[in-house]
Amino acid sequence: MTSSYVTNLLPIVLRPSRRRDVDVTLRTVEAVRRLLERSPLPVSRNWLLARLSAASRTTTRQRLNRALSFFFDLGLAIEGTKGVQWTHSDSESLRQAVATGRQL
Repeated sequence: MTSSYVTNLLPIVLRPSRRRDVDVTLRTVEAVRRLLERSPLPVSRNWLLARLSAASRTTTRQRLNRALSFFFDLGLAIEGTKGVQWTHSDSESLRQAVATGRQL
């Protein structure tokens, strides 16, 4: 490699990334998880922010969205027209049904 190639490549490599993901703490993720697990109905993002604020765990909407996208990606929660709802279940009978049931 020539030094001119490296010189031309250097500004591209050192350029700051345009996409900056929001950093979320584990404490925030756990607080959101607890709220979703305890709610029997779908909840709005505003409701989640209000509950987090009431529990002295204030966070930004961007961090809440990042935590929720983590749950959506893992299939632990879903978002519908009425809000966000926790879908993960630790039911032993459900695990048995999945393990021994027929595939359709």
